[in-house]
Amino acid sequence: MRIKTLLSGFAASAFLAVGATGSAVAETDTVRLAQQFGLLYVPLHVVLDQKLVEKHTAKAGLGNPKIQLFKISGGANINKALLAKTIDFGSHGVGPALKLWGKTKGRFKVALSMADMPLKLLTNDPKIKKIEDYLNAKDHKISTPAAKVSIQAVTLQMAAQRLWNEPNKLDHLVISMKHPTALAAMLSGGQAVKSHFATLPYSYQELQSGKVWKVTDSYEILGGQHSVLVMSASKSFKANNPKTYQAVIDAFAEAFAWVNANPDKAAETYIRYTKS
Repeated sequence: MRIKTLLSGFAASAFLAVGATGSAVAETDTVRLAQQFGLLYVPLHVVLDQKLVEKHTAKAGLGNPKIQLFKISGGANINKALLAKTIDFGSHGVGPALKLWGKTKGRFKVALSMADMPLKLLTNDPKIKKIEDYLNAKDHKISTPAAKVSIQAVTLQMAAQRLWNEPNKLDHLVISMKHPTALAAMLSGGQAVKSHFATLPYSYQELQSGKVWKVTDSYEILGGQHSVLVMSASKSFKANNPKTYQAVIDAFAEAFAWVNANPDKAAETYIRYTKS
């Protein structure tokens, strides 16, 4: 897994533009962050554990903001929270991020690329060895964080488009379920959920059990590496709180570097925060 940050000068229409001017109005005293479930959120845990947002707001001459963390499952729910202004920064897959960008005509854009890694489509159904076998699946559901909009669901649609020229061919099998719940269903067996389009560490845990095998993964479907997790924010938050916004970006940049330089300590931080 490679964790990285996209600098604000990255020239792509889906990403936040550089150069928002400062405001004479006092900036926010609260930063509201959201996370989903999985190993990809280690940088967020590091940001919280080492108080990196507070470190960088202090450097910018601001006071220490209150940091609020919301645990939200599924990209669609992250989008809802951003739209409702419940959170200021939300981490979600590329699919939900692009849907949010399009729905709001660019009012919400990607601030950071958080990670890339293969998402693995796993199953415990002995009749499923390849994607084509899902056409004849009985009493079988495929778990994703958010049906139709998560990167897992969209990737499966892309596979269906390539195979049958029908992107929604397998949508009737796809359901929304939190990764920990899907993990439990896959390992217990006898459940309607017999496939899980999983991220780390759940894919690793399922494969290690010996009860589950890989059907395919997102690298195979998409033809190479890709970002799986990004963080979005509104243009208005950046415009109204330019120093705070940049402090959050700088905090994550420092966390990415620390995680890559200290993988063992990063793992300890993850275990401590998730109690896993």
